[in-house]
Amino acid sequence: MGKYSATNYVRPKPRNRQPNPLWRGIGCILMVVIPLISFALAELTVNIDLIQPYIPYQLMGTPTIPPVLWTGGYLTPILLFVQGLTNIYAVLIFTVIYIIALGGLISAISAFFYQASRSSRYGPLDAPPPPGKAKPYKR
Repeated sequence: MGKYSATNYVRPKPRNRQPNPLWRGIGCILMVVIPLISFALAELTVNIDLIQPYIPYQLMGTPTIPPVLWTGGYLTPILLFVQGLTNIYAVLIFTVIYIIALGGLISAISAFFYQASRSSRYGPLDAPPPPGKAKPYKR
């Protein structure tokens, strides 16, 4: 022990750097919910009569499947299911657009709440930030 050191110094608790488990749970749920909501919105968007004239006709209708894929008997049930879906190309494109839009919106909202709920940047033992700008280095 030095002459000038404090004997009863209390160390601050180390801060937990991981996010709250609640945030991880919400993120896990959103990984499932956002694509489902986006797919439903895409189905509604494609089926609206006002938007259909603006969608290229190549994206509408049933998908075409190359004849080479029909030769294997094990793919036939899957191919019949896919061929029965109408407007699937347009729906998938709108689904991706909605996933990006909803993901960005929810990310911005959660970042706002995370920023508002976290503690201050400086602890009780930190010095305040220096006022003004630092002087430029001159040699």
